[in-house]
Amino acid sequence: MSDARIELTFLLWSTGADERFEEYLTALTGLLPRHRGEFVRRVDPVEADGAEPDALLVMSFPDRVSIDGFLRDPARNDLEELAGQAVSRSLITDGRARSEPDEPGSLHRLHPEGPTDA
Repeated sequence: MSDARIELTFLLWSTGADERFEEYLTALTGLLPRHRGEFVRRVDPVEADGAEPDALLVMSFPDRVSIDGFLRDPARNDLEELAGQAVSRSLITDGRARSEPDEPGSLHRLHPEGPTDA
């Protein structure tokens, strides 16, 4: 698994300035090729209620050096003013994609008295 790319996940909440939000996302993902990064996917909420992020971005990199370069890129710092207008909250996580689960998943239905098998 040592050759698997590392994925960064950005969860982003918009300030409500939709045009600025899209402009920021475009500018942010535009920096990826400079650091051997790839845009994997964007997920938008089915129903926006404010609690869920307005966009989830998944980006992948070959190694931590590339991630550090992306996160510390001065061009990314240049986006701070735009980010302040567009993004009210953000959360960045990293990890590696799993090709196979360790064990088959199981489905449980949650009830007030506790979980039971579905």
